[in-house]
Amino acid sequence: MRIESLQLQLALPAHRTASDWRRRILDHLRVHGEPLRWAITSVMDSPEGGSEVVIEAVMLQHEG
Repeated sequence: MRIESLQLQLALPAHRTASDWRRRILDHLRVHGEPLRWAITSVMDSPEGGSEVVIEAVMLQHEG
């Protein structure tokens, strides 16, 4: 196993619950490994409504 850092930008649609947003964030993070810790570090308004967020995470990578 190894640990690596990850930063990704993600659109969060308006009119959703915090639980929906959390699930969406975790689903996107799990594509890259197992999230150990993550945080929203930046938020910007999206032209389509909702928000664009930057997520910074520490990921656990299971090797082969």
